[in-house]
Amino acid sequence: MSVRQRVVEGWAQSESVVTRVLLLSIFGLGLVAQFVQPVGDALEGKAYLGGAVLSLVGYVLYSEVQKLNAAMRPATRETVLTRHLQTYFDESLLSREAHIDAIGFTGQTVVDQITTSLEDLRGSVRPQVRVRILVPDFTKPMEIPGMLNGEGKAEDDDLLRAELLAQVHGYERSMRNLARRLQLDGKAELDPHFRVLHISPSLKFCLINDEQLFDGIYDKLVIQPANDESGRQVLDLMGYHASLTRWHVDAGAAAREKCKQRKELFETLWDLARPLTPSAS
Repeated sequence: MSVRQRVVEGWAQSESVVTRVLLLSIFGLGLVAQFVQPVGDALEGKAYLGGAVLSLVGYVLYSEVQKLNAAMRPATRETVLTRHLQTYFDESLLSREAHIDAIGFTGQTVVDQITTSLEDLRGSVRPQVRVRILVPDFTKPMEIPGMLNGEGKAEDDDLLRAELLAQVHGYERSMRNLARRLQLDGKAELDPHFRVLHISPSLKFCLINDEQLFDGIYDKLVIQPANDESGRQVLDLMGYHASLTRWHVDAGAAAREKCKQRKELFETLWDLARPLTPSAS
């Protein structure tokens, strides 16, 4: 945090106490001056009671303004449903530039919702949008997602991984096709990127313009029949209806630190990852 940010935050924390003590002191001094003659003579005033009442009114008004400011200030964190991310994507596209960085299972959540936001664009602003999505490397063996073996234990399922990899390639093609349509229509400049890394598929978060973080996990593991005639039971992760914790840098030091940590984690993993290419399959 910069020196300026520390000074601003320190003043924000002490402002209320200092102002209230000052107003109450003026109010108390006015009352004493009204009824204690030596004090009144020392202050050489005749309207102490009126001044005291005015100070009290100011104190009450100040308290109400502080409550209003507190109500309007962003919460340190709040809960947002994953399927409602589009609202925040819509807001980000009102600016000239928008950067969206996400880690997910296949990228479906971000692709579906940013696509709707971009296709619904109206107005004169033609934003430049960069989207980076990091997903697990489904060319590598993993137990979740996977399948149940004869003992009811998780093991790798290469067929399921192939399906998931095909989905990721589909989302990448969809974004590149969208980028061409947006350019032809003059709506936006979209620059999408996918990368893969052999990481846990349970990690899930999205950063918008490095200012807003939507943080969560894939919180549901389902056992269901495979999409073929093999009869095997597959283990699949679900997260489209999961809840995310939203953090905004304007909400204070804790929120800024959380956004910073996730930003650093994303950049580290992104640098370690490799591009999603047809050869990956």
